[in-house]
Amino acid sequence: MGADARPARLVVSLLAGREEPRARALGRLAILLGPVVFYSEPMPFSRSEYYAPEMGIGLNRRLAAFERLRLPGELVGIKRQCAALEGELSREGRRLVNLDPGLLDRDSLVLATHKFAGHRMELAPGVYGEVTLYYQGGAYRPLPWTYPDYAGEQIRDLLELLRGRLLWQGKAERSRGENL
Repeated sequence: MGADARPARLVVSLLAGREEPRARALGRLAILLGPVVFYSEPMPFSRSEYYAPEMGIGLNRRLAAFERLRLPGELVGIKRQCAALEGELSREGRRLVNLDPGLLDRDSLVLATHKFAGHRMELAPGVYGEVTLYYQGGAYRPLPWTYPDYAGEQIRDLLELLRGRLLWQGKAERSRGENL
């Protein structure tokens, strides 16, 4: 990663049917990744049944955003930490919480996944990056492959709020650096 790589806001989606395993996951993520600066209300996960066989029905998603800005090269390690934590919190071979990390910057949201698809770039063996949303005309915009809930207004509105905070934080950090 070059010296000019822009730091981005780390966001993690916590998908679960019950709050208790999600709360445990969030606590562990805060230890691993640092303080949480934003934690959304639960949002129903009703546009797909992909996780139902493993995790059951009645799932909802919450987004957590972390204080420390991250460089793009850190996403692979964070995805691996999230996968390990999913395994630790599993019961009888079934995940109780699904953790999907991503980096939000002023131009896009890039999610990390272990699932290959033609529109995803392999960042490291078995870890792929996907531009899920891009920022244009004052809003995050979905792409043809964007997951339906990420394409929806609720998540995009939250991400626009986080984008504003990111821009403010970056400006404040640059200002502090100039005053040193």
